[in-house]
Order: sequence, then structure tokens, then C-alpha cells
Amino acid sequence: MKFLSSLIFLAFMAFIAWPYVHIYQISLAVMNNDQSALEKLVDFESINKIHKQNIEWKVNNTVDKNVLPDAIRGGAEALAGVLGSLAAETMTIDAKWIMNKLHTINESPWEQMTFAFFESPNGFIIRLGQLGRNPIHIRMTMQDWYWRVTAIYA
Repeated sequence: MKFLSSLIFLAFMAFIAWPYVHIYQISLAVMNNDQSALEKLVDFESINKIHKQNIEWKVNNTVDKNVLPDAIRGGAEALAGVLGSLAAETMTIDAKWIMNKLHTINESPWEQMTFAFFESPNGFIIRLGQLGRNPIHIRMTMQDWYWRVTAIYA
């Protein structure tokens, strides 16, 4: 019975440490400018989908309905919608974009990590940089028993 409980404890500890290993792999890929290694750790389809949704949300919630008169507000909302849709359709996030974004921090991502913990059993949140100083937030999700980056909020 003691062997079984030790085995369960070791499995649990391995599960807790597993995403941190992937964070370290991401950090090494960024510091070595290894785009092929980074591509294995990132789900670009999911990142682009979430990025497009964020742009659309910002566009729909940018125009303050209490400040602008009705006549101007309609035109401003239409213009913001067109510009937001154009930005969402033309911008795609790739390994080079992620490398550039993570190179903007002064040190390696591993050294700049100020928060990293589970948000759910298959979700993990990482914050690079201090709050209030435009930190980069990264969300990792377990896909097919492998942790992959599925969202970047910069």
C-alpha cells in the first residue's frame, strides 16, 4: 500500500512539474532563436482565432456610447468595425511574431516569469513581467497529453 501511495504521489508531482518543463523549453527556443522548436510548442490556429476574437471585442467596445452624439456614434462604430475587421483578417501570428514579442522583455522568458500556475487541470497561465507594466500573458492548454501555447495576450 505504501508503494502505491508513493507511486501516486510521484505521478501527481510529475503532473505539477510538467508545464514548467514546457515553459523552460519555450524560453530556450526564444533565447536560441529556434523557430522550429517554438512551432512544436505553439498552436498557431488557436492563437490566431483568439487574437481575432480579441480584436473584434475591442472594436465593438471601443466607442463610448455616453460621450458621442447619436449621429457621430453610428459612423464611429462603423469605421471602427471596418478597421477592426481589416486588422483581424490581415494580421496572423506566427513563430516570428512570438519571437519578436518575447524578445521585447529584457531577460529570458524563464527569468521574467512572475506568475505561472494551473487555471484548471488542462489549463495553465503564465505572466511575463510585472503587473502594471504591460506584462505578457500566455495560456497553455493540454492537447493530446502535451502542453501547447494556445493564447498570447500582449
